[in-house]
Amino acid sequence: MTTQEPYGVCCLEGLKVSMGMHNFGEKRWGSGILDDIRSLNDQNTRIIGDFTKMVRTAPIVELMYKTLLADKNWSLHFHKVVDASAFPELNNIDPVAAKIVSACGWLSKNSGKFRRRTLQTRFFETGDNFYLGMELPREFDQWKRDLSIQLVAELSTKNLLRGKESECEELKQALLHGLDQLWYFSCLEVIRTGDVYNPGARHRVPRLHVTDSLIPTSVGRLDVGESFRILDTPAEKYEVMAKKISVVVVRNVEGYVFLLNKSAKVKRESNLTRCPDGNQESKVVSAIFSATISR
Repeated sequence: MTTQEPYGVCCLEGLKVSMGMHNFGEKRWGSGILDDIRSLNDQNTRIIGDFTKMVRTAPIVELMYKTLLADKNWSLHFHKVVDASAFPELNNIDPVAAKIVSACGWLSKNSGKFRRRTLQTRFFETGDNFYLGMELPREFDQWKRDLSIQLVAELSTKNLLRGKESECEELKQALLHGLDQLWYFSCLEVIRTGDVYNPGARHRVPRLHVTDSLIPTSVGRLDVGESFRILDTPAEKYEVMAKKISVVVVRNVEGYVFLLNKSAKVKRESNLTRCPDGNQESKVVSAIFSATISR
């Protein structure tokens, strides 16, 4: 890391991460080594040739814009952030999703002018967790902060604050968090589809999600390792363990295994790190906008 660039870390875990990110790739030590510090019978595989990689900046920003255009879940995500805040009326008077799409389009066109053409990323694997820490372009950092001010500007114009300045700041922070999530999703996809992981494993790298899906689907359409919540009973999170002809083998966060009909309606969950209960997102992940969600 340089002293000039902002930086951040994306933390992910779950069955998909355990199965897909820790169990493929080339041998870490080669054959015949038994004194691995972590385990005597560990497979010693790693997802990358070394922990540090350089990733080009422009493709990340361009994919942010393409993702917003192609995946309706992202527009719904930002809509939900506003709807859960103290100012749900903002979705009607000045929808933020359309403004974010437009702003990302501008950023994509200007990404070639960024001071840093490549960014240093660093991977960490600890148990069931997978971390991607990286530098963030100073231009992106300034852009998202300026954009967060623009997204809530109409609240002042319409005189809707009425002593709710702290609630407005919470909404801005939640929107900033959403923009960071969009950045990391795009970065993970650029790494997944590029020549960054070990050549022998790059085609088996799973697609990692940093937001929940808000569009229902049938559980039979989810890949093995995906986590989800049943549409009718959303309190508990499950993971897909195996897929049969007419049923799906799933487990809950306590490890109990169930059979679920493939046609059951569910919403896919993100792969972000969870609290010790395995159900809710980690406080590290959600602290920045927890006040908004708890309303």
